[in-house]
Amino acid sequence: MGSWPGREGVGRNVWLMEVSLVDPDYLHLIWDETSSVLGRSIDMAHGRYSLDHIAYEISTGDQHLWVVFDDDKKVTSALTTRFISYPGKRLLSGQFLGGERMMLWRDSMLETLERWAIDNDCDGMEMTGRRGFERILRPHGWTPEYTVFEKMFEENSNG
Repeated sequence: MGSWPGREGVGRNVWLMEVSLVDPDYLHLIWDETSSVLGRSIDMAHGRYSLDHIAYEISTGDQHLWVVFDDDKKVTSALTTRFISYPGKRLLSGQFLGGERMMLWRDSMLETLERWAIDNDCDGMEMTGRRGFERILRPHGWTPEYTVFEKMFEENSNG
């Protein structure tokens, strides 16, 4: 569970991209490498979360850390998820995503997440992200449902 290797590539270049769920007990072994990959995504949260907040929530099991390793066992990408229980549904929710070569591991990641969500009694999955994710997710049956608007007040800002 939690690992889905896939051999994909472009032209003659072929990479083994492995998707893996990180056990919170081993977060300290991979956090430095992973946090640099997630940093830009967390910056887009505009102070709602910091890297320290994310590390804490992963360590307590409130969020889950998924990483993508290349052939050299280097972390190329990372995603955090959490379970959200609404009054009528339980969903696996994608929170923060960062990395590179997404088209090489997208299919494996989505298949792994879907199986894991089903295994954990979820009714579906949701993800918040920038508009560009629509073209990445739509071929896998995802549909954009709404847009989130925000207005922050400088005088009340914590970040």
